[in-house]
Amino acid sequence: MLLVGITAVLSALVYLLVIAGPSVGLTQPRLQYMRIVTVRQAGDPFTEGCDDSCVILLHEGNAPLRNDDLSAVVLRNNEKLKANITTMNAYLFYGTKHDGVAHISGPGAAGPKGSTWDPGEEIWIDLNDKSLKAGDLVTVRIIDKTSNLVISEDTARV
Repeated sequence: MLLVGITAVLSALVYLLVIAGPSVGLTQPRLQYMRIVTVRQAGDPFTEGCDDSCVILLHEGNAPLRNDDLSAVVLRNNEKLKANITTMNAYLFYGTKHDGVAHISGPGAAGPKGSTWDPGEEIWIDLNDKSLKAGDLVTVRIIDKTSNLVISEDTARV
């Protein structure tokens, strides 16, 4: 009888782990380094360094990130925008093909190769004008280019 009970428990565990997939409690949480603090839409008053269709990101982690080791993907209403962001370093960004993005700026994007985006600093992604409008759902994914993994993601409504 004991052997039947052990077999039943092991079968249930195998079912939960293999067939049903890992539970939320067993998965590693993804690191959250940044948060979208502002999304500007077409027609909003001009702010220095950020025209309309601008996404402002705040580093909320506890360690600096090399901004030239980061890239970003921007989605509007769950569809990827044609916004080519291969580096979060403003100086290096200007030398890249960056269709869909007017410029990147802000304290976290500043400096030469090897500079860092420090906790508490912002990066401003100024998309082409009229890319975002009221009601749009905007998602930004930050990718560590050394591992090709998404290290942070946040979503906000315009």
